[in-house]
Amino acid sequence: MLTMKIISLSKELHKSHPTLLTTIFFILGFIFDILTLGRIDETSNFIGHFIYLILLIYTFLTLEKKISHTRLKFLDEYKLDLFHFLAGGLLSAFAIFFIKSSSISQSFFFISIVLILLIINEAPKFQQIGYVAKLALIQFCLTSFFIIYIPVIFGTYGSFTFIISTIASSLLLPILFKKIGHKLEKPTTIISTILALFFFIGYFSNLIPPVPLSVKKIGIYHKIEKSEGKYLLYYETPKYKFWSQGDQNFQAQPGDSIYVFARIFAPVGLESNIYIQWEKWEHSWKVSDKIRMSIQGGNSWGYRAYAYKKNYTSGLWRAKILTENDKELGRIDFNIESVPPTSRQWNIDIEKK
Repeated sequence: MLTMKIISLSKELHKSHPTLLTTIFFILGFIFDILTLGRIDETSNFIGHFIYLILLIYTFLTLEKKISHTRLKFLDEYKLDLFHFLAGGLLSAFAIFFIKSSSISQSFFFISIVLILLIINEAPKFQQIGYVAKLALIQFCLTSFFIIYIPVIFGTYGSFTFIISTIASSLLLPILFKKIGHKLEKPTTIISTILALFFFIGYFSNLIPPVPLSVKKIGIYHKIEKSEGKYLLYYETPKYKFWSQGDQNFQAQPGDSIYVFARIFAPVGLESNIYIQWEKWEHSWKVSDKIRMSIQGGNSWGYRAYAYKKNYTSGLWRAKILTENDKELGRIDFNIESVPPTSRQWNIDIEKK
């Protein structure tokens, strides 16, 4: 009896307040994703998103079909809501992964597209438009899934992996629709091709974040010491200035070196080279140094990497963390000001190895 009352109430809500129900589905999907989303290389994430994709495609294929089973007939009214719940769950997860994998300034355009899709996916007007828009939504999720998880599965990252992932994902729907003789086979092929070109342009224009790598922390320090399996990070900035990442307003006394420290996450089994690039503003950004270092994946805290610079001048600087193919993982801006020798009071952050 209770189940029938809940079903009856939800039907009334669906008819009288479709926007409210859509909002509830959106919030539930987003909250569920935040509570369950862990590391990008967790098996549970891969399995969960894989199941979401299968259900998303299956739900789309059954939108025009009526459920014949008497007790399940009520689900006909919720297939569209289920489709957008699944799409919202995937888009929110992928948005989080993309945001973590690059500085916002570098990948703002692409991340904005993902967030816009996430929002309009829940709009009633979008949910009622034709199947072409829904196919584009499926293909976007499918390609995002491939470019995120193929590097995780095979432990490799780079342009070749991205190209293979994008091509494979763009072929999947057209092949499936052709095999089942679906009426939207041709539109699916066109949409998949257009989105593949979109992803290629975004990648080679440095607009797509370099998933699955990500910078978990970056800061500027006066000194870094290793002690008993830990990194000791020395800085002067008062602790109440919690927004400052170390000494971003760097007071340089004679003989000081400037240290950049970063924690870089990479999935288990992935080994790669990254670069810390120093740049100074002189009417435009001029590259000063580019230091290469190797990282290994698997540490949930992130691989610790740092570099230091002895030769510098006063002014506005920035340090960028780059992949082997010059994709930006993160950056930090800081100002160097030369000051006379004075006594100092150090604050120390402790980072585990």
